[in-house]
Amino acid sequence: MKYILLFIIASIGCISQPYFKSNDFIFDVKYINATGAPKIELLSVENRRVNNLDSVEWAYFEHNLILYQPRYCVQDSAGVMVTSPNRGVFAATEHVPNPQIKFPISIGDSIYVEQPLSNGKVMKGYLKVIEELEYGSYLNEITYAWKIEAYNLEDPNYSAIYKYNERNGFVFLKYKLNEVEIEMNLSLTSGHGFNDEKGIKYKD
Repeated sequence: MKYILLFIIASIGCISQPYFKSNDFIFDVKYINATGAPKIELLSVENRRVNNLDSVEWAYFEHNLILYQPRYCVQDSAGVMVTSPNRGVFAATEHVPNPQIKFPISIGDSIYVEQPLSNGKVMKGYLKVIEELEYGSYLNEITYAWKIEAYNLEDPNYSAIYKYNERNGFVFLKYKLNEVEIEMNLSLTSGHGFNDEKGIKYKD
């Protein structure tokens, strides 16, 4: 019984912490009214574990160059948060709450946030879990993702939609930044840090 309990606790820990060192999350990116890197990676790096923060990097593939931007995430029993990419065309993502979710997850859950801006002001926003969607399959079993809507409470021109899968973290990010829209989808080629050799297998 003791070993079963330990296994369950370990499993919960893995599910709640998708951004371990050595995991690479590759996103295919589409833009409306803007141009930018067609591919972006979210990389887990050496964990610093200071104030419950883990190190991550956004890597932008632009003009045969790879530009790295150090950021951070929070991942523990209370939930997961990853700071949005904010280089170049992504700079305005600071006006939208960062992708985040709290545990346990339920439809209707909401999070109020106050997020510092580069001009010294504070963005006030909230996120809400809208629904649970079929996401794909893993080891021949259907998996799901939670759809989260994020809003800037003071400026309706800035919002986002995120999808969170408990195994692989945030698999979809779509930002509406005034006239610009950016859509990021986790690529089928992601996964050489995952436990299964096939990585993610999406439903056809």
